[in-house]
Amino acid sequence: MKKSSEKSIRSQLLGWLLIPLCTIWCIIACAGYLIADKFANDTFDRELLNTADSVIARLRSDHFKVWVDLPPAAQAILRHNDRDKVYFQVLTRDLRRICGDAILPKPVGPLDASEPRFRNSILNGQDVRMVRIKVDVPNVSEQSLLVQVAQTLNSRREMTHHILLSIVLPQMILIILGAFSVSFGVTRGLKPLKTLESDLSKRSQFDLTPIASDDTPREVRPLVNSINDLLERLRDDIEHQHRFVANAAHQFRTPLAGLKTFIYAAKRLPSEEKMKSVLDKIEAGTDRMTHLANKLLILAKAEPVSSVERHYECLDLNFIASEATSEFVSESVPRNVELCFIGSDKPAMIYGEMADLTELTSNLIENAVIYTHEGGSVTVRVSNGDAVRLTVQDNGPGIPEDERSRVFERFYRILGTEAPGSGLGLPIVKEIAAAHRAKVAIESGTLGIGTCVTVTFPLPDGKDLN
Repeated sequence: MKKSSEKSIRSQLLGWLLIPLCTIWCIIACAGYLIADKFANDTFDRELLNTADSVIARLRSDHFKVWVDLPPAAQAILRHNDRDKVYFQVLTRDLRRICGDAILPKPVGPLDASEPRFRNSILNGQDVRMVRIKVDVPNVSEQSLLVQVAQTLNSRREMTHHILLSIVLPQMILIILGAFSVSFGVTRGLKPLKTLESDLSKRSQFDLTPIASDDTPREVRPLVNSINDLLERLRDDIEHQHRFVANAAHQFRTPLAGLKTFIYAAKRLPSEEKMKSVLDKIEAGTDRMTHLANKLLILAKAEPVSSVERHYECLDLNFIASEATSEFVSESVPRNVELCFIGSDKPAMIYGEMADLTELTSNLIENAVIYTHEGGSVTVRVSNGDAVRLTVQDNGPGIPEDERSRVFERFYRILGTEAPGSGLGLPIVKEIAAAHRAKVAIESGTLGIGTCVTVTFPLPDGKDLN
């Protein structure tokens, strides 16, 4: 069995906060590195250019030759740098070295470019940044020189790292502080739920009073309202069950008391004829109890909270209704009740369970046959159009309009009714219909005479109703 993962609101909020923030932080870090690198390059390129200008300022010439006036003391000043090494070189147009470091690489690219040319290179295994400047020497006709200056990249990289840290580090601290703030805020925000949990855990199983929602936050109030609604429905259901148990006890108490009386009387009867009369009454009481017990079991099975597994399939209501009608012919004939079945022209397919649908149909037909006067008629009809309908109509005394909603209550019977019954037939019909997403309606019969009960089933959609 796969173990379900526990989800935490705090961890989910932190995840949804930290993942985007860390992604943004990485993007900013990359962009910050590029910006810092460009800023450091621009700064040190200007410094490198100033060094080249210092070398150019020391150039000397006459009409015959050019030289660089850079004594050792001046070169020491030029090369003075705690972090990097500085190299310089002065070349003629034919790349002959006049002065400077011989290890510098030869110039690349067009040599007559008037603008300073910057490039990266490698010198003695170290990365260096180089600048080359073309210099026209005065007093020397058609003579120009190339001045190259190179510098290692230690200072540039150090400056880039400092700039990057100044951008990234505060943002990282901000993200960490934000995570702690969110965690603390979520803990404070979930405190009403902890209070709600504590209040509910202290209640007994019999305390179904509503939870006070006056001090709850606006976001938690729908949850509290839903719990209160559930508690109210549960309270109503428990009260309904209590009434059901009380009514069932009352219904069983009467035949049991009668059976006990008849058994007591039977022991004192001398004649077999009187004994037979008492035994007939015992048999009738036993039949009544058996009928009531069967109805109670069917009703318990039909309830939505029942643990009985249902197996739904596509069924033709014509077949179910015709079979159920034929079962009550033997009961209708002695009372001279005309019982007929009218099926639909085409199959009336519905999705449901055979046993439940048979019980629903049988209860409707049984009620109609029992409550219809002798010589009356009962018609069972199945129709198929925009929906599948089962209609059971009789021409009996009918059900007053103000009583039609109450006849679905368990053990309820209309005052003055002399026909035998348990008051569970229509409640069973209601529960089975609800389990099949069907609707039950009670109307007056033709010309306002009798009762017409219609059960409307939805057309099958191939989905399991469980």
